[in-house]
Amino acid sequence: MLLPKVFKAYDVRGVYGEEWDAAGAAQIARAFIEHFDIKTLVLGWDMRVSSPEMVSAIEAAAVSSGVKLIKVGCVTTPILYFATAGYEGNDGGIMITASHNTGEWNGMKMLLGNGMPVGEASGLLEIKARALAGDFVSAPEAGTTQDREVFDDCLDKIFSMVSLDESKPLSVVIDCGNGMEGAVIRKLLARVPMVSAHVMYETPDGTFPNHEANPLKEKTLEALKHEVVSRGASVGLAFDGDGDRVGFVDELGNMIGGDVLTGLIGQELLRTHQGAKILFDLRSRRAVARAVEAAGGVPEMSRVGHAFIKKQMRENGAIFAGELSCHFYFQEYFSVECAEAAMLFVLKLLQTSGKPLSVLAAEFLSDAHSGEINFEVHDRAAALEKIESVYAPIAKSVSRLDGLLFDMGDWWFNVRPSNTEPLLRLNLEAKSADVMHQKISEVQNLIS
Repeated sequence: MLLPKVFKAYDVRGVYGEEWDAAGAAQIARAFIEHFDIKTLVLGWDMRVSSPEMVSAIEAAAVSSGVKLIKVGCVTTPILYFATAGYEGNDGGIMITASHNTGEWNGMKMLLGNGMPVGEASGLLEIKARALAGDFVSAPEAGTTQDREVFDDCLDKIFSMVSLDESKPLSVVIDCGNGMEGAVIRKLLARVPMVSAHVMYETPDGTFPNHEANPLKEKTLEALKHEVVSRGASVGLAFDGDGDRVGFVDELGNMIGGDVLTGLIGQELLRTHQGAKILFDLRSRRAVARAVEAAGGVPEMSRVGHAFIKKQMRENGAIFAGELSCHFYFQEYFSVECAEAAMLFVLKLLQTSGKPLSVLAAEFLSDAHSGEINFEVHDRAAALEKIESVYAPIAKSVSRLDGLLFDMGDWWFNVRPSNTEPLLRLNLEAKSADVMHQKISEVQNLIS
């Protein structure tokens, strides 16, 4: 079973048993292998109940396609990225995961051997057509399968990027959300003995018995916030289901936005990379760009979405990029996400600055930012045209990098269509909360 709707803009994702199944996953794997002429494929998976069935089906598909399959086990997505891009000779990788989606979902993230993702603009549409047609070529010889342990090599890579000061202890609380980070976090913590950690919901469980593993939702952070404050910890961290995103809570129990974290991590990296380029997604507070410039870096705006950001990082030589969604990308980590590196850089910043996270974050919060607001719109093109007709004539500048971005002088806003849903997404920032709410109402009236 394989319904077309499981093919998204950046990956494959759907309700397992209703929208697709293991046989459908095998069709996608064969289509991926044939479209890109994959000879050596790396396979990893998360802890979801349906993952073992998918592993077996994809393994059979790879062997029947004549591929050398390297299985790296139940891992986080960043580890799968390392296992694919960190060793020579790999042509591609597949991570079986539905990220933060609830337990009935599963998915596939595909990438090439250099770490670049496969999305709509880079082969996924062709894979979709080939998989749905189900017309595959038989290989003259069967492929092979081998297991590989990569986590120690992965940790060596991460700690070559960042190291902590053993003389400055820190207390942290880590919420693994019953996701894949729980399988690896103890090994990481063993390398940073100066960090005293209380780990929550550590056991990987594909039913997510405690809460959705999504660090963007305030509700999922309630227990973490409580533990951070009650234990007097310096910081709290929350990983998503497949471990490619990490959210942060300061010592007072406040959630820190992904854009603020982009600015903070960027500042720390610029201590040793003066003049380097830092990317921030266009939804971010403009204080991020100001902070990067003040730290001696070059800020550059990017589109939303990992496929666009990874491409822009490689083309423009950026050393780091961050999104509002708490995806953080490092040039030294193949220009892909590494949530563990983001965690370590924030801890290092706390050590080097000697300031609480709340104080560091406050430097970015002088203006009022709306966060992302979603509007269900059936004719998105007409709504965007209407907004442009009103604001373009009076804007200081207009960008079409991703939807429409208007710089109005003392405030700005971006409206962009969702890649997967009939939604327009609004982000707006102004000098004060009163102005922000007033402008949100103005734009909302036009959208409506």
